[in-house]
Amino acid sequence: MSKSIEGAIECPFYLEEGKGFIKCEGVLNGTVCTHSFSDNAKKSEFEASVCSVFGGKRCAHHRAVAILYDKGLRA
Repeated sequence: MSKSIEGAIECPFYLEEGKGFIKCEGVLNGTVCTHSFSDNAKKSEFEASVCSVFGGKRCAHHRAVAILYDKGLRA
């Protein structure tokens, strides 16, 4: 993890970030989901207030992927 925000990310489904986007483990098996933001400031705020607290559990995408693990549909 080379970027400082990546050291703060708590979400287990987070993969990487770039200018205006965050990539996470996808809901469909073997996929990646890209969340695009209208600007980098909004993305940074989301990372700080959602991805980096409570293990990312405030995120709707986290909840969707976590259900797959909870039901044993993903290992």
